[in-house]
Amino acid sequence: MSNPATVAGITVSGTAKNQFPATQTVATTNETAFVINTDAGTTTYFLVAPGAGSILGSATGFDINANPAIIERSAREYGLPSGETNDQFSSSNSSGAIGSWDGRPFKVRVCGVGNAGANAGQTLIVNLYQGTSTTLSSDKIIGTTGSAYATAAGGAFNFLVEATLVWDLTSGVLSGWYTGNIAFATTSQFVGPTVVPNVVTSVTQSGLSFLASIKLGNAASSTVSIREFVIDKL
Repeated sequence: MSNPATVAGITVSGTAKNQFPATQTVATTNETAFVINTDAGTTTYFLVAPGAGSILGSATGFDINANPAIIERSAREYGLPSGETNDQFSSSNSSGAIGSWDGRPFKVRVCGVGNAGANAGQTLIVNLYQGTSTTLSSDKIIGTTGSAYATAAGGAFNFLVEATLVWDLTSGVLSGWYTGNIAFATTSQFVGPTVVPNVVTSVTQSGLSFLASIKLGNAASSTVSIREFVIDKL
């Protein structure tokens, strides 16, 4: 779950803007990216590592007891103010200043619950990507619940994919390892720890952008609810 090391992401779902939908319905075999609410509907959610000048106080808070529109926590909260961290984020490596992400490890984690369509043959995969494109084939898979579909005979399931990553400004390489799990009824499919399947090259600091998706084996209508999609500094 989100913790003091969490520096970016969303852990809130509902009907408001900048929250994950309470449920996202998928009724296609096309791989479908997870979305976030907007004023006009929904759009693909990109989880982006904070850079220089990031304004975190106006983002949806990690703590459901804190008002996301107010930077300061209520009196019954403790720790740093909502949206603030000890890291003054920097994307620069000029003048000998080391950027916040340059050669420093971090985790990207997505987890949630769902309900596979009432179809005895339903199968599914959840993938975690690095990239900036809504066309998933243009992005790079960096974690998954399995190279093969998990078989869910209809009904409730939950999942978790977490990647431990490192990137540096000089090489532009993003690499690391991941674990993944998806479970339903009495069955669980676990992956990891496994090396990230794509050593991603030519990545700039602004390219530290992540998205996730679900892919169904058949078009039986299914639902998914994201509980959190976050970045933790290590």
